[in-house]
Amino acid sequence: MFKIFISIYLIIFFTTNIFASSTYSNISLTFKEKEWIKNNPKVSIALSRDFPPFSYKENGKLKGLTIDVINKIGKLTGLTFKTESSTWTTSLNNFKSGRVEIISDISYTKKREAFTLFTKPYYEIPNFIFGLKEDKSYKDKNSLIGKTLAVTRGIFYIDEINKAGINTLEVDSVVDKPKVVIEGKADYFVSAYTKGIKIIKQNSLTNFKVIDEFDRIKKEDLRFGVNPNNPLLYSIIKKALDKISSEELNSIVNKWITISQDSSNYKNINFTEEEKAYLRTKPILKYSEINWKPLSIIENNEMQGILGDFLKIVSIRSGLKFQFVPSKSWKDVLDKFKEGKIDLIPAVTSYKDKNVKGLLSKMYSKFPMVIITGSKYSYVNNLNDLKNKVIAVPKYYTSYNFIKKNYPNIKILETSNIQEALILVEKGKADAFVGHIATSIFYISLLHLNDLKISGSTLFDFEHHYLVQKNNPILLSIINKTIDSITQKEKKEIYSNWIQTTVKEKAIDYKILIIILLITLLIIIGFLYRQYFLKKYNSKLENSYRNIQSIINSTLEAIILTEDRVCIDANDSALKLFNLSKKEIIGLDYLEFVPDEEKQKVKESFLNNTSEPFEVNILTSDKKVIPTLGRGTNLKLDNKIIRISSIIDLSEVKDKEKLLIEQSKMAALGEMIGHIAHQWRQPLSIITTISSSWSIYEQIGKFNKEKVLEDSKQIVLNANYLSQTIDDFRSFIKGGEETKEFNIKELIENLSRLISSSLQSAQVKYLFDNTLDKNVKGNQNEVLQVLINIINNAIDALTENKKDGDRFLFIKVTQDKDTICVSIKDNANGIPENIMNKIYEPYFTTKHESNGTGLGLYMAYSIVKKMGGEISVSNVEYEHESKKYKGANFLVSLKCVG
Repeated sequence: MFKIFISIYLIIFFTTNIFASSTYSNISLTFKEKEWIKNNPKVSIALSRDFPPFSYKENGKLKGLTIDVINKIGKLTGLTFKTESSTWTTSLNNFKSGRVEIISDISYTKKREAFTLFTKPYYEIPNFIFGLKEDKSYKDKNSLIGKTLAVTRGIFYIDEINKAGINTLEVDSVVDKPKVVIEGKADYFVSAYTKGIKIIKQNSLTNFKVIDEFDRIKKEDLRFGVNPNNPLLYSIIKKALDKISSEELNSIVNKWITISQDSSNYKNINFTEEEKAYLRTKPILKYSEINWKPLSIIENNEMQGILGDFLKIVSIRSGLKFQFVPSKSWKDVLDKFKEGKIDLIPAVTSYKDKNVKGLLSKMYSKFPMVIITGSKYSYVNNLNDLKNKVIAVPKYYTSYNFIKKNYPNIKILETSNIQEALILVEKGKADAFVGHIATSIFYISLLHLNDLKISGSTLFDFEHHYLVQKNNPILLSIINKTIDSITQKEKKEIYSNWIQTTVKEKAIDYKILIIILLITLLIIIGFLYRQYFLKKYNSKLENSYRNIQSIINSTLEAIILTEDRVCIDANDSALKLFNLSKKEIIGLDYLEFVPDEEKQKVKESFLNNTSEPFEVNILTSDKKVIPTLGRGTNLKLDNKIIRISSIIDLSEVKDKEKLLIEQSKMAALGEMIGHIAHQWRQPLSIITTISSSWSIYEQIGKFNKEKVLEDSKQIVLNANYLSQTIDDFRSFIKGGEETKEFNIKELIENLSRLISSSLQSAQVKYLFDNTLDKNVKGNQNEVLQVLINIINNAIDALTENKKDGDRFLFIKVTQDKDTICVSIKDNANGIPENIMNKIYEPYFTTKHESNGTGLGLYMAYSIVKKMGGEISVSNVEYEHESKKYKGANFLVSLKCVG
C-alpha cells in the first residue's frame, strides 16, 4: 500500500511542481498576479461609444477593433470586463476619478502620466483635416493659422494646435464636429481618418471632403490606461497585450480597417468610358494564391498579408470585386489560370513561366531574391559562389526557374515548400536556400531556425505584377491605373504591417482531463488518510517528500528537465556535472551546454519523442569538454512538451577505453611483424629466384639481356610492394590514408603482375577477366592489399586442400549500376560453415601461427568498410571445362565514380 502511495505521490509531486503554472500557461504571471485575478475576476473599463471603427455601439451592442483586443486579453488572462460606454469626455473623467480601473483608446501625453499607467500602443491612427467641399481657401498647412478647428474635448493634441497659432473649438462628441463646421462656428474639424470617413458616410454628409493629413500632430496612438494605484492589474494587461502576436493583431486590424487611401489619388483616376462601362457590370473576378507568408496568408477562404492589402486597395479604388479560389499548390494555381478557371493571379514576377500566357500588369511591389545559408558561409557574393553546391528550393517557384535557367552548374534539391527547404539548409543537407526576402525572414523566425542567416543577394528582384487573362485587356488597364494611384507612403505602411522578425510563439491549450485526474487523486488520497491518519499525515508527507528528493539526487545520472530547450529543473548530479548552482542552471538554453559541432545532433534528438542513447560532448561552466552518454524522453502535459534528459559522464570510461586501445596496439605490434613476414614471403622468393637464375644463366652461357630487363621489372615491382606494404600497415595502425580516384583496370593489371609468379609457383591456374575501364575513389594501395590478402589465403587453401588435381583461381571484375564488384573464386572446397561468420574477427585463423596472424581478413574488412564498400564470402559450386568444382567466392564491392 505504501509503495502505491509513493508512486501516486511521485506523479502528483512532479506534475504539480513542474506544471503548476498550467492554468496561466499562455502568459507568465507571478503568484501575486494570479491571486489578484482570482480575487478580482471582473474589471471595469471605460470605452467610447462613438469612436468607429474602434469602439462604438450598433443596435445596442458594443463592437470594434478595441473590443476585439479586449476580448483577446480576457481569453489570455481569464479576466471578465465590465464595460461602461460613454462620450470620450465622460469616459476620461470617470477614469480620472477612479470610478473605472481601465480606459481604452487613450493616447500618451506627459500631463496624463500623473493619473495613468500606459500600455504600449495597439494601433496608431493618422489625423486628417476635414472640411466643406465648397471651401477654396485651404492651400497648405499654413492656411490654418488664425482658423478654428473643431476637436474632441480633452483630446491630447489641443496644446500642439494652439501653439501653431490655430484656434480650437472643443466639442463633446465626434458627431458634433461636422455640425459646428456647418453652423460656421469652426472652419474645419480634425479627426482620425477612419473615424472621420465613417461619420461622414453614416450621416450622409455629402458636402464634406478630406482636406489633408494633419501631420503637425503625432498620430493618435491607441493604448490602454490603468489606474496607477493598481500596478498588478497594469502588469497583467501589459503581459497579455505583449502576448498577442503581430499576426493576430494584424488580423484584427484588417477585420475593421481597410488600407488608408489618399482620396486625392484614387478619386482622380481617369477611367475611360469603356472602362467605366466594364466597372458598371460589376464582374466578380476570381483569383487564386497559396500560403506564401507574409506575402499571402490564406485563412477562411480569404487572402490577407501584403498581397491581400494591395488587392484591397485595387478593389476599393476601382470598385472591382474579387473572389478567392483555393489551390493546393503553386502549380495548381498556374494550371487553373491556364484552364481559364480564374481571371487573374495576384503575384507573378516578370520572370514568369513561359507556358503560362497572360497579360502582365505594372509592377506594384519589389523585393530582392536573397541567399540563405548556415553558419559555414560568412558571406556569399552572388550565386556564382555556389557553383557545384546544393540549393534547396520549392519546385516551380520563381527562384527555381531562375537558377535552373541561369546557373546550370548549381545542383537543385527540389522541395514541396519553403519550410522544407529551410530545414534542409539548417540540417546541413543543402548548402543554401534562395528565395524572397520577406518569406525567408518570416519562416526563419516562425521555425526558430536561429543558425540561418541572409548571407548574400542575387542579381534578381521579385517584381510583383498581376497576371490577367489575355482576353481581358480592359481589366489590365483598370488595374494598372489603380496601381499608379498607390503612394510610396502607403506601400511602406503595408510592408511595416507584415514584414518583421518577431518569432511567433506556439499557442498553448489545456488538457483538462489530466488536471481533473490529478485533483481527483489528491482528493481520494486526502480523504482516505484524513479519516484514519489525520494527525500523522503531514509528518509522513514531509518525510516522503524528503525521501523522494534524496532518491532523485542520489542517482549517478544527471537529470535535466527542459521546456522549449530552456532548463526548468535539475538534480544534484546535473549541478555537479555542469559545475553550476540550481539558480544558475534554471533558465539556461540546453544548447549552451553543448559545443557548436554537437548542436545539430542535440537538436535532432529533441525532435524525437524518445531518443536512443547517443554519445555527445558537453560543456561545463568553465568550458571544459566532457564526453557523455545522453538520452531524452518527451512528456506532454497541458499541451506543453517537457523534455526529461538523462546524462552519464563517460570521462572515466573513455580514459579506460583509450588505455585498452593503446594496450591492444602494443600487443598487435608483434602480430603485425609476423603478418608482414607472411606478405613478404612470395615477393622475396621471386627476387631471390630471379637473382639466382641470372648467375646460372651466366655460367651456362645463356645470359639473355631482354630476359634480365623483364626480370628487373619484376624485382622492382616486388621491391616496391615490399616497401609499400610496410608503409600501408604502419598507416593502417595509425589511421588515415590518402584518398583519390584510381582506375580499376590498372589496379587489376598491377595485381596480376604482382601475384602471377606466386600463383605459378603454387601451381595455381588463374584467369583474370577484366575489361571494365572505370574509376573508383579510395586508397589504391589499400585496395591492392585487400585483394592480395584474399588471394594469398586462396593459395594457402588450395595448397592445403588440393594436394592432387588442378588448382584454379578466377578473378573477375563486373559493374552493377553504380557499384564495381571484384570476384575472387577458388576451387579449394570452400570455408566450413561453422567458422564462416568468424573469419573477419581480429586474430582469428585456422592456420599454424607460423603461417598466419589472423589480421589479414580483419584488416581487409576494415579497409573496405572505411571506403563505404562491402566485402562478403560464400561457398559456391560451379562448372569449368566440363568439370564441377566447389570453392569460396569472395566479393569486394566498391562505389564507382562517374
